[in-house]
Amino acid sequence: MKQNYEESHEHAVIRAEATLGQHYMTILLGTWLLLGIFVDGYAHRHDVLETFFTPWHAILYSGFIASACWMSGIVYRNRVRNGGSWMSCIPRGYGAGLCGVAIFLCGGLIDMVWHSIFGIEKDTAALLSPSHLLLLVGSLLLLSAPYQAAASEQGERNIGWRLFFPSFLSITLAAAAAGFFLMYTWMFHYNLPSAKSIEWLQREYGLWLITINNEHRGLSYILINTLLFMIPLFLLMKRWIMPMGTMTMFLVTINALNSSLDGFRHYPVILIAGAAGMAGDLLYRWLRPYERAWGYRVVAGAVPLMLWSLYFLWMHMTAGIGWEVELWTGAIVQAVLAAIAVSLLAISPSPRNSRYA
Repeated sequence: MKQNYEESHEHAVIRAEATLGQHYMTILLGTWLLLGIFVDGYAHRHDVLETFFTPWHAILYSGFIASACWMSGIVYRNRVRNGGSWMSCIPRGYGAGLCGVAIFLCGGLIDMVWHSIFGIEKDTAALLSPSHLLLLVGSLLLLSAPYQAAASEQGERNIGWRLFFPSFLSITLAAAAAGFFLMYTWMFHYNLPSAKSIEWLQREYGLWLITINNEHRGLSYILINTLLFMIPLFLLMKRWIMPMGTMTMFLVTINALNSSLDGFRHYPVILIAGAAGMAGDLLYRWLRPYERAWGYRVVAGAVPLMLWSLYFLWMHMTAGIGWEVELWTGAIVQAVLAAIAVSLLAISPSPRNSRYA
């Protein structure tokens, strides 16, 4: 038995580890890639695309090429320095990132052929194009590599911004990419509860059914946006004691990037998101949920409560709220309950602090 264990231990793969500097470079190039996605999305959204070969695609694919070369270069350098198998030279957490490189490359080649055959997509069709969905999967895997690497380590939970920032930006950019492909559910693009919007629909179409559809869409969008905001934060909370300002930076970054697609037409939502993030950061620091599990539930509910309450307050002050009071207040409560429910699944009490649950 002992001999078998020693033999299996001898043949175990010892994975390489990426350095902090390598994580920073990976996420820097990933930022280039993500900005290319949003620039290209802006072009699609404003009908300025004509062919596959555009300056917008150049930004996107040059960012990808830089990221792919960098990640492949890390593996090659480990192979030259340390020898061993190619698999052992892939840094921990970067295996999925390299899979993302391959998927993104396939998606890009298919995208070029797709555009040549079917032309350039517009609006929602561009988000649901099979080739573009492959680009989404590839970018998510590529962007999340530094987060996956750090999350898989059994290291210190309480770290400062210097060590935390690559992981934070990694999951933030991945969430932003997901938000980009869900822009058709982005509440702040449409502001469906606006009284002016509802009055226009009724005046133009005069159909009661359209008003009901407006409400159903709005309620769905609020829930989807809430989960998109909160799930990445739960992943960060589960692994680390988040430095002060994490929630503020996360919510501001996500909302600023998506607001850019409309030319920052609804820029106040960035301030609203920042205020909700600051409230969450202060509550997180005060309750110290990493010492008492019930604190996670309070934070989980408080952030969407602040976010959507401020949103409807802004709506009331600028355009008026066209929904019934039961509808918009219920939407806020529903978002709070959804966030708390997901936090129960994402962050369960650990044995060492289960007495606080």
